[in-house]
Amino acid sequence: MTLRLIVRCLLLAMAFALTAFALAEWQSRAFSLHDLWPLADTFELHPVHVLLLGIAMIPPALWEIFILDHASDDPRP
Repeated sequence: MTLRLIVRCLLLAMAFALTAFALAEWQSRAFSLHDLWPLADTFELHPVHVLLLGIAMIPPALWEIFILDHASDDPRP
């Protein structure tokens, strides 16, 4: 059970790290939306794509942590 909690917390930390990195990278591009569409001239990830991935990872990781915490409080064997 402890290993599961550690993995979920690491996933949550990675989600926040991706979000922070993407915001910093997007700010360095002056919040430009140029090349946001992946089929533009160059094929590279835009910071908004990484930002969306980071934001999308936060609720499932939090949900798993809450479920593990609730399961440890459950008096059933």
